[in-house]
Formats: sequence, C-alpha cells, structure tokens
Amino acid sequence: MSFYSLKTKKTPQKVRTLFTVGKGLPCDSVTRLAYGKDGVLFAGTEKGLAYFNGSEFSVLEGITEKVTALYFSKNDILYVGTPVSVYTVKEFVVTGRQEFPDSVVDIARDSNGDIWLATVSTCYKLTDGVFNRFQRFDFESTHCMTAFGDREVFAACDKALLVLHGKRPRWSTLIPGMCKAPSGIRTLSSDSLGYVWVGTNEGVYLYDGKSEWITPSEFDFFPKCPINRIVFGSDGTFYFATEIGLYVVNGWKTRFLGKGRYLASEKAIDVAVKEDNSEYWIATDKGLSRIELRMMSLSEKAAYYESKMPCFNREDYYAGAYMSDISVPLEESTNEISDNDGLWSALYLGALCFKYKKTGDIAAKEQARKTMKALLKLQNITGISGFPARAYRRPGEHRFGDGHHEWHRVEDEKGPLEWKGETSSDELVGHYFAAAYYSDMIADDDEKKEIAESIKRITDHLIANGYTLCDVDGLPTTWAHFGPQELNDEELWCWEKGINSLELIAFMRITEHLTGDDKYGAIADELIKKHHYGMNLLMYKRYDSYANHIDDLLGILSILPLLEYEKNPDMRRYLLLALRRHYNYEKIEHYPLFAFANALYTGGHANIEECIETLEDYSLDLLDYKTDHTIRPDVEINYGPEEFGDGPQALHAFPADERVLGCLSYEAFCIKGGYDTRYIEPSEWLLNYWMGVYYGMIEE
Repeated sequence: MSFYSLKTKKTPQKVRTLFTVGKGLPCDSVTRLAYGKDGVLFAGTEKGLAYFNGSEFSVLEGITEKVTALYFSKNDILYVGTPVSVYTVKEFVVTGRQEFPDSVVDIARDSNGDIWLATVSTCYKLTDGVFNRFQRFDFESTHCMTAFGDREVFAACDKALLVLHGKRPRWSTLIPGMCKAPSGIRTLSSDSLGYVWVGTNEGVYLYDGKSEWITPSEFDFFPKCPINRIVFGSDGTFYFATEIGLYVVNGWKTRFLGKGRYLASEKAIDVAVKEDNSEYWIATDKGLSRIELRMMSLSEKAAYYESKMPCFNREDYYAGAYMSDISVPLEESTNEISDNDGLWSALYLGALCFKYKKTGDIAAKEQARKTMKALLKLQNITGISGFPARAYRRPGEHRFGDGHHEWHRVEDEKGPLEWKGETSSDELVGHYFAAAYYSDMIADDDEKKEIAESIKRITDHLIANGYTLCDVDGLPTTWAHFGPQELNDEELWCWEKGINSLELIAFMRITEHLTGDDKYGAIADELIKKHHYGMNLLMYKRYDSYANHIDDLLGILSILPLLEYEKNPDMRRYLLLALRRHYNYEKIEHYPLFAFANALYTGGHANIEECIETLEDYSLDLLDYKTDHTIRPDVEINYGPEEFGDGPQALHAFPADERVLGCLSYEAFCIKGGYDTRYIEPSEWLLNYWMGVYYGMIEE
C-alpha cells in the first residue's frame, strides 16, 4: 500500500535563559536593549546599564539612572538616554554626558545618517557630537520617535502623531478623528521603504507617511493588543513586544512567547535581535530572556530527548518527574509514581521497538527488554491472576505506607513494596499495545512465550469476570468494563460504548496473535456478530468538542495493532471507516499518530506536514510551565466542552511550543494550566517520531 512522506530539514529550536539581578543585572526591570557591532548586548534598566559578557551581565560604571533610550551609531558609539541626560559610551567606558531640561525618550537615525533625539517636549539633532535643539513639539507628552529617508522624523504624544514637515520645518499634527491616524500610539518603527509601523493600544497600523493606512483588522496574523516595541529581523521576521508577551511573525507563521516558558513576566518591553538572527532578547519588568535558536534535525532532537530519558527512569518505568520549585533542574528532580506507569512506559517501549526495528540499535533493544520485564512485573505482582497493578512504590518513596486503601503491601526480591489497584482500561491498552509490538519486533522465542502467557492470563481474567477487570476486593474497577450487557444495554456507559468495544476486540485479536489460540478470535467474532461490536467501534470516537483526549490516545493505540491482526476484510473496512472518522475529527490537533495511521492504512493524504511541525515545535526543556492564554485577544474560545462538564478551550489548536506541555496528545486546546513543578517525559514524542521514521513518513 502506498502512503505519503515528508523530507524534513533542520529547524530552529528555542532555548531560553533567564537573567535577573543574580546574573549581573543592576535590577530586574529592563527598559531598553541594543546590540553593538561586535555582537555585545547592552541592557538598560531602571537602575543603570549592563552588558552581556557571554555568561552573565557586567554593570557599566558611571550610569546609575533609569535608561530610557539606547542607540548605537555607525562608528559604534552608544548613546544612552536617561531622564536628564544622554551619555556617550565607547568600548565599555562613559566618554561624555549631555544634560537636557526634560527626559530623553527616544533616539533614531534617518537614511542620511543624521541622528535625532526626542525628549518629552523637544526634538534635537546631533551635530559635531552634540545634540542641538531642532524643533519643539506641539505637545509636551512625546514618548516615542522614528526616523528614515531624508529628514523624515515621526514622533507620537498622547494626543497625536507628529510629522516633521516643510522647507521651514514644522510639526504636522495628525489628531485622531480629524484624520485616519489612530489613537493610543505607544511605539513607532520605520523601514527602508518609508513606511511607518505604528504600535497602539489596539495593535499594529501601517502608514505610508502620507494618506494610506492599513489597520489591525486587516493584519489578521499580527497581535491585537497593546504594543510596546516593534523590531525587524534581517530575515524578514517581525518581533512585537506587547503587554501580554512577545509575538514573533514571519512569512509563514505567528508564534506567541508568553510568561513562564519564555518570559519572566507577561509585560514585554523591548526586543533586540542578533544580526545573524540566531538569538533574540526580550526585556520585561521582571527579568531578561535570551532565546537562542539552535538548528536541529528531528533525529538530533530525538537523540536529545533520549539522552534525558534516564532522568525519568524509575526501575525501568517511565513517567513524569516533579521538583520542589521551578529552579530544580531535571537531573535533580524526583521520579513520579503515576496512576498510569504501565501506559506511559508502554509508549516509550513502543518507541524503542520502532527504533530498533529501523536502526538495529542494540541499546534500544536492551532498554526495551528491561521495560517489557517491568510491565510483566506489573501484570504479575498483585497475586490476582491477570490483574495488573497501576504502579508500585517502595519505602522512602512518596506516601509509602500512608494507608490508602488502593495500595497493597507485598514483598519482592528487593523487600517490601506497595502496589496500586483500581487499574483502568488505560493501563490495559498500554499492556496489550506493548506486548504486541515488542513480541513482533524484538522478542526472542522465550520472551514471546512469557509475554503470550501473561497476556493470556489478563484476557482470561476479563472473560471469567464478564469482560471486566476485578480488583482484590472482587469488584470491577471503575473504567475497565467491556461487556455487552453494560456497553449495549446501560446508558451509564454511553460514552465508553464505542471505545471500550474497540479495546476489547483489540485485546482478543492481540491475544489470538500472541498465543496462536483461535478461541480468542472466535470470541471477537461473536462480539462483533452477536453483540454488534463492529458497529459499536465504528463510532468509537464520540464527538466531545475535543475535551476527552485520553480516549483519543487509547483509540489510536488500540486500532494500530488491530489493523495489523484483523484478517476479515469486512471487519477491516469497519476499522478503516472508524479510523477515517476519528482522523477527520482530530486532524485539527496536528497529532502525528492520527496522520501516520491514516496514511499508512488508507494510502490517502494526511496532514503530515502540520504534524511534523508539532514534533519540530515541541519544547526542548520539558518543563510544564504555568501557561495562561486567556489574556490573548487572538485566541478564539470554544465553550463547547462546558456541555460535557469541562471548561472552555481554544477553538483552534495551539502550536506545540505555545501549549501547556502535558502529554503530546492532550493539551492542544488548553487555554490555562501547567504547574511549574513538573517535567514531562518525552516518550510520546519519541513514539510518534520513531513510528513515522519506521514507516518512511519522516525522512531527512
């Protein structure tokens, strides 16, 4: 069967470093930024000026006031504006000072090379190293300026846009209401075409300097919020520092960098971009962020994530890690004991299987073997035949011995431990998925037999208990109900009817495949024919306004092996229709497994490009920062989830680098979340990547 692939290249990965007083700044409130010709960054603050020495900031002696303006001349003289003065700095030394009767607000250069300075009341021009009074403004509240062309100077005050005009220079005053000029101007920038970019309280306007304006309503990909600074990168990228964060806009996408993952505060004040566009800095009122753009291929990114996986390894189980506060590095974090150690570990095991089968990497094979043994231990540690534990913990680990009724004390070769019951359908899906792919791709004959026997015990347990998973107390667990009496006859299970039908058929087909016993295939056939599980699973995706992401993950993990093992062509048609239905609904999330499965089993087009962009954009640092998109006017809200007892979400999926981190398949629409105290293990990213590579959908 044919399918489609995408040849990928290296893409920039954002690496943030935060600088505050502890790293040399005079204070955390940063007001202005500028690069010198030698690539050294200068940062003006409320308490003076500092420069970056490669690892931290050094204070420049002689300037202790608030910095209100920074400008580098062509001969590399730095002009530093303050409330009462302009300092000249050459080679990190203050070489001069000129006082002014009121505060300096901006410095700019026109195309002739003339340097202009604005105070709140007056415009000055540099001549022979001295700023001479040129023309008083019509209003004494000027707060920004730009210059270009031949003496084209624009300034803005609280009431108007001021344009230098005429043979005998004067200020043309463009007052909102009397002309097209906007109100609430906050910042001005200009380009070599003679266009003026105007940042306002409502967003970005473009002005030709004469009569034509383009308004924010016509810039649907520019921010529509208060703009503090507009900066142009040499590669055509726009940087908008706003009251709610930084927007980075180029020819093909808009990205938002907000408080937490990227900025110390939502208030972005200024931006400086390195000449080669390899990094940029964002000034805020609570610190300075450096964003380095490291070019990285997906294979390099996979290797990076794989190097971090030992930090998430706890006895060969893989889950998140937590820490006491945001300053604790991943290497010093504490491994989480999750509700779903089996499921999360199965995702990584799947990634290792695809990697080994594609590359022959022995280390991947050995780690997969260890993780498979860990999953088998969960299946066999409870003392209840066929009942796997969610997780276990040992003395000294979080809440060991707290007496919770779902944790049960036993001993193994290392001593006492507690295993957790109330095991869900989530866990079963992980165990069956891992068993199927490990057996097919890695297991030797002895392992195949051991896995088949263990999976058989789980399946026999389900059959013996009316297709439910029964706990130590003899009662079915909350979510592991798969039988026709409940799914077909009780409305209480209307949500689970389709997905649990799909899971049970997958369990039976996987067991038949692993054991060679057609009894389990016969049970699947009976469920399909007598209890219409084929129709049930055709509708396994319930349209839920994109609120229930765990069932989406469980659905794709179930249908993948099922499509490998289902031989009945009529049943395969139902599975492909079910997959198509799921994919068509979920494709707006740009989740790779949906696209890969659709392309692989149907041969049809899928949104592989957008899904690979998800892999490219996913955060390198893996920290689940607190994230709040409710402050963004560009985010459309979907209130549909409220109908299902959930909170509102975004109407459109966020790019992966803007999301609350969480699981790759979970947080595409989340508008507010994160913890600041948790690292997310990248096993799901690795599964998506290595499956795409294995089937040839990702090439480099």
